[in-house]
Amino acid sequence: MNSAIDACARATRPQIHQHTAFSLYTHATSPQNADGTKKYSGALSPNVFTFGALLACCARNGDTAQSLELLQDLEEGGRFPDVALNGVIYSTVISACERAEVVDVNLALEVLNNATVVLAGRASDGSGGGGTKHNNNQNAVMGVVGYNAAISTMARAMEWKMACQLLDEMIIHSTTAGLHSIDNWETSIPEEEMEPLLHVLHDERYKDLSIVVPKPDEVTFGTVLAACERSGEWEELLRIAKAAIEYGVKLDGMALTSALHACQQLGLAEDALEYLELMKQLGDEDFPITRGRQRMGAKQKLHGPDAVAYRLAISACARAPGGHRWQDGIRLLNEMRTSKYKNCAPDVVAYTAAIAGCSEAGEYTSAMQLIQTMRQEGIQPNVVTFSAVINACASASANLARKREEEDRSIAMEDVRLPMTRALKLLEAMKSPTSSIKPNIVTYNAAIRACAECLNLAGAFDLLRQLKEDGLEPTIVTYGSLMTACERMGDVEAASKVFRMVKEDDGGNDNDDIQANEIIYGAAISCCRKARQPERALLLLRKMISDELSPNTATFNTVVAALAEGKPDSKIDNNILWEKALAVFKVMKSKHAPPGVAPNRQTYNILVRCLAANLQPGYAESLLTAMRKDGFVPDVDLYTLTVRSYERCGNPMKALRLMESMREVGYHFYEVKMLDDAFKNGVKILNQVGKGFSSEDTSTVRGPFFSADDDDMDYFGDQEDDGYDEDEYDYQLLNSLKY
Repeated sequence: MNSAIDACARATRPQIHQHTAFSLYTHATSPQNADGTKKYSGALSPNVFTFGALLACCARNGDTAQSLELLQDLEEGGRFPDVALNGVIYSTVISACERAEVVDVNLALEVLNNATVVLAGRASDGSGGGGTKHNNNQNAVMGVVGYNAAISTMARAMEWKMACQLLDEMIIHSTTAGLHSIDNWETSIPEEEMEPLLHVLHDERYKDLSIVVPKPDEVTFGTVLAACERSGEWEELLRIAKAAIEYGVKLDGMALTSALHACQQLGLAEDALEYLELMKQLGDEDFPITRGRQRMGAKQKLHGPDAVAYRLAISACARAPGGHRWQDGIRLLNEMRTSKYKNCAPDVVAYTAAIAGCSEAGEYTSAMQLIQTMRQEGIQPNVVTFSAVINACASASANLARKREEEDRSIAMEDVRLPMTRALKLLEAMKSPTSSIKPNIVTYNAAIRACAECLNLAGAFDLLRQLKEDGLEPTIVTYGSLMTACERMGDVEAASKVFRMVKEDDGGNDNDDIQANEIIYGAAISCCRKARQPERALLLLRKMISDELSPNTATFNTVVAALAEGKPDSKIDNNILWEKALAVFKVMKSKHAPPGVAPNRQTYNILVRCLAANLQPGYAESLLTAMRKDGFVPDVDLYTLTVRSYERCGNPMKALRLMESMREVGYHFYEVKMLDDAFKNGVKILNQVGKGFSSEDTSTVRGPFFSADDDDMDYFGDQEDDGYDEDEYDYQLLNSLKY
């Protein structure tokens, strides 16, 4: 009987075989035949294995109702007094919760807590179900299999926090010491969210029971990793993986694959290479093949890295910041060819991942060489592969253009444009009638970006025309790349044209994805700065705020720089530009600033230079004070410019006082010739006046030189409350500027 029911539990089509199993059980345990006659051999007596097999049928079918009904009969002990409940029975019921059509995590936890109490109680009084003694004390407690089944239920329900918390509670409450322990274990779940899942451990009614919480094993950790992977909680996944290694657990191939997936998503090349090495250390003896995995078609354990693991590791290298690990990606690609492990030959996905690394680094020649190698090995590149190559060309042009502008003017513009030329030729080859791979919108976006980096504005707009002729719809990335092309050229009219096209697409297609975002606005503002149109830059900032976008500090700084560098238009009745720059600065300091926005060193540098040049040394000095309060040490040249501005305004005494204050940040004015000359000139004037400061400068002498009593020059510091909201005033000031 048990063998027949077990065969039903292991068979395919579980719903049909569950019915068969229960029919067998009913017939075998009945004293009568189907026709009502008495059986010659009599009724069979079911044991714990019988019910275990029946519950396995229910579990495979996700039938929680019949599982609970059968469990209740066993717990009551009336019909089956000789059947001893054990952890396997309860674990199988929890598995039914996991496989149910609607995953019931709360029911799984209820069964787990109930099992913990029931088995601990019967272990303490030495009785089993129906008064029978337990023959095996190990079965008298809820083992790790039941906990793993509960965590698996949470993983399937995407309740990653619950899975992590149950692991936390297992580690904290496990009584087993030795190698399997973690010093100073810290949970990642906030304390206010931690309602105990194992609530029976905190119930006064069960304080006299010797409840044993099993230590987590490799399956426990692997299942929690799977829960995090399903929910996209990559940082938490890696935290658990590292904790498992510290705990002394050897993660299996699937768990290590999950860790590699997290590294790939986060671009953690170094961690990915470490987990790949751990996979290489797996052996057949580490994870024996169970009976379930011996059946035909069963998914086998990994005993080393497979193609998926290598692809994830290559992609992690490709996604490393700046693409600086692209060579590691190519090394892994070559390693796949000579790997001793099965199914590790590189395919189009592995090659594309390696090319993506070249794309991030701008190594377009290496990317094109990989295309040639693919074809030599009979691997057909796809549209993603070609798009990555074109993007590599764009990155190469961007890197050369930046190097030409910042470091090496000897780089010819022809060199900058060479990668773009290669990209456009590849695009043309894809569009040819003989090509089986046609460009998609990602391909065109990469090509437009290549044109943008090479100041080829006409080419970028021509590609927009081509993609529309090919029946493709522009995306917000398309318009972002076009705006970048406008920014590189400083073409405000072209930028306005891009804004109009975005607006037309937004209204015409009713597509929420086609709306000007922070990237487009940021590029447009930078374009206005290059075109020496600060008023437009300020207007765009206001438009961003009114559209409920979140400009970052760099965007604010660009507006401040545009205003600081610009010249006011005499035909327009407007505020002085440096005043507008200060208004933007004050918004950055106010409660109206977007999250994460605050003045940084660049902000202060721009403003101090601007104010000093516009003969506003008092404001410049106040900003130097504010700069120090924010934790930035001003460069000595900022002091130099402010001192010079004081001298040009005819205030040598204030210049002297500022030079004296330089000592607070470790500068000595006599080490700077201009400051030393200014000091000598100030002392000369002081001796001529004979009284220190004039009536307009009421500072008094202090120490070897002097100090100012009028230390209220901190125009941006705390001042006496005069009955209005200064932050609100600053915000209104920004929005009331005329242009």
